[in-house]
Amino acid sequence: MRMELMTHCPSCNADYTTDLTECPACAEANAPVVQCAHCGQEYQGADACPACGRFVAEHGCDTHAASPAVGRCVLCGEAVCSECGHEETRLILCADHREVPVIEGWAQVYSTTSEFEAQLLRENMHAEGLGAQVYSQKDSAFNVDLGELSIVRLLVPVWEYGQALQVIRDHMDASGEVAFACSSCGEAFETGARECTACGAALV
Repeated sequence: MRMELMTHCPSCNADYTTDLTECPACAEANAPVVQCAHCGQEYQGADACPACGRFVAEHGCDTHAASPAVGRCVLCGEAVCSECGHEETRLILCADHREVPVIEGWAQVYSTTSEFEAQLLRENMHAEGLGAQVYSQKDSAFNVDLGELSIVRLLVPVWEYGQALQVIRDHMDASGEVAFACSSCGEAFETGARECTACGAALV
């Protein structure tokens, strides 16, 4: 097996292969800021808007190579054409994610009937460096009617959906139930516990 030669960037301390002419981390950080013509979101270092999925320039569909893509799914990044994607008023979703509720740039990654459970999972998301917030129909943060009043939803920014879903899967036990961990020390605890038995930290 051929070993790739690596070099070290003196500016950001990242390692990258010698076949690249510049450090990819620095190139992304120094990329020009683009304002999306469709939704107004400012971003850099990407070929599509992370908020709505529209491309800066023409791009082919990942599934149908001969078809032009309308944009990238905001949840997984797949380039989709009008045949395989779903174009909402403000954002683009692929076939696998078209049923995921998205509210003003926030995607539902989990739902429960317990606000306490949703708050615990939100704290676990924050401990992983992910933005997350809890939404229920009693909440006035979003002016959206999602139907069932008893459902409490955990929302994350659309561009963190994949990472957030992985955090939830990492916390699932063999039966598919979410097993929570203390956001301070990482020790697992039972649902309903108010204080970590390992470090004494409050759990919400």
